[in-house]
Amino acid sequence: MKSGDLTAGPAKLYSAWHKLRLRWEETQTQWHDAVSRDFDENYLARLDPYIRSTQEAMRALAEQASAAQQECDPDRLSL
Repeated sequence: MKSGDLTAGPAKLYSAWHKLRLRWEETQTQWHDAVSRDFDENYLARLDPYIRSTQEAMRALAEQASAAQQECDPDRLSL
């Protein structure tokens, strides 16, 4: 991801979140007491909607930045 590139962010966030969830599932095979259920319910499960809305916001920001870049393109302005 090059500097200023916002398009790869949502995919990287999804990938990291997916890896975390897979590792958590692996962990739960060994750790399945009340504390692990509490951690899942009060932390990980609550993050899912925030991850999704953050991805949507990142995509929208990338679209806006791309549109602004096109608007400010010197070749476009000289027409």
